[in-house]
Order: sequence, then C-alpha cells, then structure tokens
Amino acid sequence: MTGEDVTTDLDTALAAGPRPWRNRATPWLAAALLLVGGFAGGAQAQQTFGPDPAAAPAGRGAAVDGPAGGARGGGARGGGAAPPAATATPATTGTVTDIDGSVMKIRRESGEVVTVQTDDRTQVRLPGALKNLQTGDTVLVTGNLQGSEIAAATITRQE
Repeated sequence: MTGEDVTTDLDTALAAGPRPWRNRATPWLAAALLLVGGFAGGAQAQQTFGPDPAAAPAGRGAAVDGPAGGARGGGARGGGAAPPAATATPATTGTVTDIDGSVMKIRRESGEVVTVQTDDRTQVRLPGALKNLQTGDTVLVTGNLQGSEIAAATITRQE
C-alpha cells in the first residue's frame, strides 16, 4: 500500500460519517452492568446497614423463652441453633400475677408462671419505680433464665 492508498481509504471512511455507538449487544451489556452493580451495591448495603447477627431479639414476637431459642430460625446465616446460654439474655413476656418485695411472678401466654427475682442492678423501664407495677400489667423481662426463675436485668412495662 502506498501513501496515496491510505489517504484514499481514510477519506472514504471519513466521508461515510460516524458509526453508531450502539449495536445489538448494547442492551445486554447494559443489563449485565446493572445486575452486577446492583448486586455489589446490595452486598455493601447489607454489610453496612444489615442486622447485627449478635443482637438479641426483643418484644412479644421474640419468644426466646428457653434453651430451644426459636428466634434464630433457619436461614442462610446462623442456622437454627440458639445462642449460647452464657451470652444469651432471654426475653420473657407475661402478665404480672403477684408482687412481693423484690420477687414478682408473671404468667406467660402459655400459662406457665415464672418467678422474677429483682435487685438493685435491675433496670426498670416504666414510669416511676418497680413499686408502680400492678397485677395485670404486661411486662417484658430480660435476664438469666434458670428453669422457671429469672434473675432480672431489665423490666419493661408493655403498653
């Protein structure tokens, strides 16, 4: 090829006008890019804002009332095993049936009566103090569960 042939080919290519920037593969490449970007963004968001795997559930639906757990049901993370008893703070919800000084009895929805032991370290989350609780109040108690007795860490009145 001589210099004149290259110039002619260049002139022909320039005279043809601009080539289209897209073709049949462009929508597929765009979809693949969005899919990969969405997956990466979701993984980053889960890592940053996702649930704390060590967080103890609380509230009526938690039902961590025994060694079987239940709140840590199956799934991709963690499986169905309950957290170890040494690190667990079981939550028990029930209705106050009796209060005698630092000892309180509550009845769970299952009908089981649980004795709650309180002391000066027990955090009470209700207006006033523990003495303001009355029979018939619904409470959420967290603490160390041993059989049907709880050494209360927190007591929260449910509204």
